[in-house]
Amino acid sequence: MNRLSLNRSRGVPLGIMLAAAALVLQTGAGPAVPATAAPAAPVAPGAPVALTDATQEAPVESPPEPAAAADRVLPLVAAGVVDAAELEQPADAAPPPQVRDLPQGVALPGSARTFSTEQAGPARTLVLFDSTGSYAHLGEYYALGMGMLASHSGTVTTMPVTDYVAGLAGSYTAVIYTGSTYDEPLPQAFLDDVLTGDVPVLWSGFNIWQLAADAEDRAAFVARYGWDAADSYINSADTVTSVSYNGQSLSRNALNSGGITAPHIISPQDVTVLGSAQCTDAAGAATDCAAVAQSTGSSFPWAVKSANLTYIGEVPLSYLSETDRYLAAADIVLDTLQPGAAAVRQAAVRIEDVSPATTGAELRTIVDYLTGAGVPFQIAVVPVYTDPNGVYNDGVPETLTLADNPELVEVLRHAVANGGTLIQHGTRHQFSTLDNPYNGVSTDDFEFIRSWCTQTNDNTAPAVACANDSWVQIGGELPGTDAAWATREVLEGRAIFTEVGLPEPTVFETPHYAATAAAYRGINEVYQVRYERELLHGGLLTGRSGGDFDYYGQFFPYAVNDPYGTHVLPENLGNVELESYNQHPPRLPADIVAAAQANLVVTHATASFFFHPYYDVSLLQEVVEGVRAQGYTFVAATDLI
Repeated sequence: MNRLSLNRSRGVPLGIMLAAAALVLQTGAGPAVPATAAPAAPVAPGAPVALTDATQEAPVESPPEPAAAADRVLPLVAAGVVDAAELEQPADAAPPPQVRDLPQGVALPGSARTFSTEQAGPARTLVLFDSTGSYAHLGEYYALGMGMLASHSGTVTTMPVTDYVAGLAGSYTAVIYTGSTYDEPLPQAFLDDVLTGDVPVLWSGFNIWQLAADAEDRAAFVARYGWDAADSYINSADTVTSVSYNGQSLSRNALNSGGITAPHIISPQDVTVLGSAQCTDAAGAATDCAAVAQSTGSSFPWAVKSANLTYIGEVPLSYLSETDRYLAAADIVLDTLQPGAAAVRQAAVRIEDVSPATTGAELRTIVDYLTGAGVPFQIAVVPVYTDPNGVYNDGVPETLTLADNPELVEVLRHAVANGGTLIQHGTRHQFSTLDNPYNGVSTDDFEFIRSWCTQTNDNTAPAVACANDSWVQIGGELPGTDAAWATREVLEGRAIFTEVGLPEPTVFETPHYAATAAAYRGINEVYQVRYERELLHGGLLTGRSGGDFDYYGQFFPYAVNDPYGTHVLPENLGNVELESYNQHPPRLPADIVAAAQANLVVTHATASFFFHPYYDVSLLQEVVEGVRAQGYTFVAATDLI
């Protein structure tokens, strides 16, 4: 058997569906990154190793349950602003407040940061976030999350809400504010501009009650919006594991235990309920919601819209999966910034982890199927395969480039001639001789960030040899690396494509969807387009530095533009994976198709996934046909919007 016919490495970022226990935020000042992890146990040739998608090791957590929610008390009562008896009385009758045209051209404070581009769309979005208290870092994370979604529609300016000045919203298409710090001190100028201004506002999470903190403002709020923010409880009494939106049921992770503010609707004719939280018992059966929901039956409003205000009762960015209520939030952001946008149903497929160790025949089978099915496709190519410790080569180090596998190069040429697009997937997809975390072999390991395995899901735990039931930790710079190193590494790999007569790629995919902030900047010097999910590091909006674990992972249901300066093409459905590794469950074609179905709630719906050529083509066919049956059209990834 030709040595290139061996399937020696099976590295791949897994889909975003995780066991709930794996969903733990990695953030804050962590321990020093270990210089070396315990050596990984050798893996037999042809056997897949434990795999990871870094964005899944780094979900962002939800705000904690406030005392008012635990005590079933209204926030204004808990704060001593009003007494309970006063809020038991309906708001005074009042005409809607006079709407003001907010001025344009108000100067931005020095804390403002702007990213994305006008080429993305006509919108200009102001994203405001909380910055006080012990959970201030969450405010920046949520601003990044909402800002990334808003970048799909145009430019994004972010700043702490405490720095807001009167009239600032007037220069923007819309304002997005995420209340993550309970009772964050909001400037009166901001409250006034929301309550009586003419600019659309998307508010999620806490502090909505500050718009109705006195009798006059409460009356004005009810008159304009048709519901009572002063008399709306934070409902943490009910178990809510799904949200109904656009006719579909979207999942909600049970780790979101901080509660959902349930809008108390006074004038139903003035309020559009966009999404509903579904109350269930411990067994998952529908049950009547708690009295604090002030609703009828087994659901209460999760998101509502009236006049210029759209409100989501929680922060919809935590503990995400491909079928999460996050998709509803993404659509609400899009509708706020591009009302009336035309529906898009776009799909894309990527053949993953093709390296000089991949046989041409293995890849040709997949290419021929996609070509025959009329499906444009991408091939993620790792231009250098290296096994520096001889893990799969009887202890003898081995390195191959594309020039060493002319059969594969010929198939790649054939693919390009028949609708295929080559993507540079790192350069080596591993780092030096380091077990990072598994074995130092290309397509198994990380290339642009440090990683190791632990026996428990704790980044302070000792590093251990990676096993199927261990946890993968990521964080920190690799020895001797910085942004300039990342640029050189990427350039080296890109040159190999043209050396063998292949077209120079224009799109990059980061191995295992993970890099340090410096590495992302270095990659951006070469590639301004990436096709992936990504890590977003703390400090991008504030300049702060929280250590090696100050990041979170995010995927996108449509194309976005990040603060690193890169246009990001979406991969949002994951991949087929038949076995469970590192606390990640198997993921079957039916799971991919189900995620595509969930994404139909988004106006600009994307069904983008990837597939490994070592799996039988029938599995790919099942996904392609299932996605097409839902009305999606496959396009080249570079055409994804």
